[in-house]
Amino acid sequence: MRLFCFCLLLAGLLPMAAAQAGVGISPPRVELRAEPGQQLTQAVVVDHPGPRGTLEVVVTLSDVLLNTDGSLLFISGGSHPRSLAPWLSVTPLQFTLEPQGRLETRYSVQVPPDAEAGTYWGIIFFESGPPPGDRPQGGIGVRTRVRVGHVVYVEVGQVVREGRIAGIRYAAPQSPGGAGEVRIMFQNTGNGLARLGGTVEIRNLDGELVQALGVTNAVSFPGATHEIAVALSESLEPGDYLVLAVLEYGEATVVAGEGYITVP
Repeated sequence: MRLFCFCLLLAGLLPMAAAQAGVGISPPRVELRAEPGQQLTQAVVVDHPGPRGTLEVVVTLSDVLLNTDGSLLFISGGSHPRSLAPWLSVTPLQFTLEPQGRLETRYSVQVPPDAEAGTYWGIIFFESGPPPGDRPQGGIGVRTRVRVGHVVYVEVGQVVREGRIAGIRYAAPQSPGGAGEVRIMFQNTGNGLARLGGTVEIRNLDGELVQALGVTNAVSFPGATHEIAVALSESLEPGDYLVLAVLEYGEATVVAGEGYITVP
């Protein structure tokens, strides 16, 4: 009897690029520029950092979107209009790595001549684990497979980054001793990827500053409407507060919003 454990690391959206039980990749993500009809060629280095054991690596293409709460939603490649998967080809699609080994995996992006302007994106997943011959024989064993993602963004033609703050709310802590969050609903109305930064001020109804918080490197896909979670530095006393949010998303573009929250 064998038990299978799957772990997922999304390099490029999350600050991880390797797992002790699997392969590492470099770089974790790329951001490319292209024109309609152009072909791009890139490479990602896959390595086996462990001191022992052969790893079998299988390459797959996938997409990722944002749920309304800001969490990541992984779906099959080619599942949305901005998917890069139909344009991607990767070689090789399967290989093995010895301990301390590495391999350069090459891929190409063929942009269609009629591609509309905007950001397209996709994930090249490298799933690694022991080859079939290394599986436990008899008894109960655990076979771990780890997926690491190399994220590819391609900007085609004229990219417009626009957005608006559509709402602000308070989220109570999910565990005892937590401080809770302020959640900013952001609507990406442009055709390009936005990397959001900025500040959030919480003031009492007399206008006095209670907390000043920062927003760093929140990713927003074109067309998405999703929340950005900003953790409070400490719990707020019950009552009403004014929240002022200022978000920056590149090219000196700033969007601001304000709203009232109630802490029960």
